[in-house]
Amino acid sequence: MILTIALKELRDTWRDGRFRIGGTLLVVLLIVSGVLAWQQNERTRAERDAATELDRRNWLEQGEKNSHSAGHYGLYAFKPTAPLAAFDRGVEPYVGSSVFLEAHRRNATSFLPAQDATNMRRFGELTASLSLQILVPLLIVLLAFGALAAERERGTLRQLLSLGVDPVQLVVGKFLGIALALALLLVPLIAVGAWLLSGTGEAGDPNLTRRILFLIGAYGLYLGTFLAIAVAVSARCRTGRGALALLLGLWAFNCVLAPRLATDLVEQWVPTPQLAEFDAAIAADLKKGIDGHDSRDVHLQKFTQETLAKHGKQNVMELPFNFNGLVMLESEKFSSEVYGHHYARMWDQLEAQDRATTLTGALAPMLALRTASMALSGTDLSQHRHFADASERHRMEFMRVLNEDLMKNARPGDHGYRVGRTLWEQLPPFVLAPREWDAVWTSVAAALGILGAWFAGSFLWLYMSARRMRLEVA
Repeated sequence: MILTIALKELRDTWRDGRFRIGGTLLVVLLIVSGVLAWQQNERTRAERDAATELDRRNWLEQGEKNSHSAGHYGLYAFKPTAPLAAFDRGVEPYVGSSVFLEAHRRNATSFLPAQDATNMRRFGELTASLSLQILVPLLIVLLAFGALAAERERGTLRQLLSLGVDPVQLVVGKFLGIALALALLLVPLIAVGAWLLSGTGEAGDPNLTRRILFLIGAYGLYLGTFLAIAVAVSARCRTGRGALALLLGLWAFNCVLAPRLATDLVEQWVPTPQLAEFDAAIAADLKKGIDGHDSRDVHLQKFTQETLAKHGKQNVMELPFNFNGLVMLESEKFSSEVYGHHYARMWDQLEAQDRATTLTGALAPMLALRTASMALSGTDLSQHRHFADASERHRMEFMRVLNEDLMKNARPGDHGYRVGRTLWEQLPPFVLAPREWDAVWTSVAAALGILGAWFAGSFLWLYMSARRMRLEVA
C-alpha cells in the first residue's frame, strides 16, 4: 500500500507544473553556481601556485646578507584551496588567504577576498550549498503543502480513510512520493557534483571521500526533516492555503530570521574579541621580554650578565659563539610564546562562538547544517586556525635556523657576517598538512547530532499527525 501511494504521488508530483518549473530553475541554479565556483577555485589555485613559486624564487634569489636580516626580509605562507570550497565557501572570503612571516612578529592573515568584492556580496554568494539550504526547502513547501490538506478540501481524504486506508501508510506514502521526485531531480546532480568536487581540493587529503559522504548525509537529514515537517503540517491543516502560509512562515524563520537572531544571541553570550585590546595586551607582554635591537633594554642587559656569568667571561666578545645570535634566539622564543598565548585565547573564544552557534541549531536546523557543511567542506574557522597555527610553526622554525646560523657561524663581534643561497635552500617551502579526521569530527559531531535529533523529531511528529487523522472518520 505504501509503495502504491508513493508511486501515485510521484506521478502526480512529476506532472505538477510547480515541480517542473521550480525543479528546472533549481537545476539551472545548481549547475550555474557549481560551474562558477569550480572556475573560481581553479583560478584561485592557479594564482596561489604562481604566487608561491614567485615568493620562493624571491627568497632564494635575495642575495647575500646577514642571516637575521633575512628573517626581516621574510616570506609568505599561502593558504591552500579548501577541499570542497567550490561547494561551500564558508568563512574563506572573510579570513584572508596568506600571511607574511617575518622576524619578531606574528602577522594576521591578509588579502581577504571580501575586500575586493562588490556591494552585491552582502546579498550572499550563489553557491550549491546556499541553493540546497534555502531553495530546495522552498521547493519542498510548494510541493508538499497540499499533499493532504488539498485531499481534505476536496473530500477525498475522508473517503480514503473510510475505505480502510491506514493513515500512517497514507502519510508515509505521500512523503516517499515527494522524496522520490526530489531524488530523481537531485541525485544525478549530486553524483556529478561529487565526482567533480573530488578533484577540486588540494591533493593529498585522505579524508576527501569521507567528507563528501558525510556532506550528503548531512543535507539528506536536513531536507528529510523539512519534508517531514511539511507533510505533517499538511496533515494537520484543514486548508491548503493555511498549510502554505504556515510552511512559508517556518521557511522564512529557518532560512532568513534564525541566522540573524543566532548571530545576535551568540554575540551576547560570547563577545567577539576587540582588536585594539588584543594588540594592546600583546604589546604590554612583549615589553616584559628581551628586545634584541635595543642595547639599553633592561631585560637584555640582565640576560647579558647572566650569560657571561654562566660561561665565566667578562665580555661578550670572549664567548665561544656570536652573542647577537643567541639574543635573537631568546627574543624569538619569548615573543613566540607571547603571540602563541594571546592567539590561542583569541581562537578559543572564536571557536566558542562557533560552538554556541551550533547549539542554536536546536531552534532551526539550518544553523546546525551550516556548521556541518563548512566543517566538512574545510572552510570553517577551525580549518583557518589550522592554517594560522601551521604557518606560525613554520615561521618559528625558519627563524630558529637563521638565528642559529648567526650564533654558530658568525665570529663574535663580526658585524659584516653574510650568507647566501646555500642557507636559504635549507628552509623548505611552507606545506599545510591535511587535518586529521578526528579533528574534523570534533568540529562536526555536535551539528550532525542536532540534525539527527531534528530528523527523528520531525518523523515522530509526522507519525503523530498521521495517527491524529484517524479521528476524522471516528
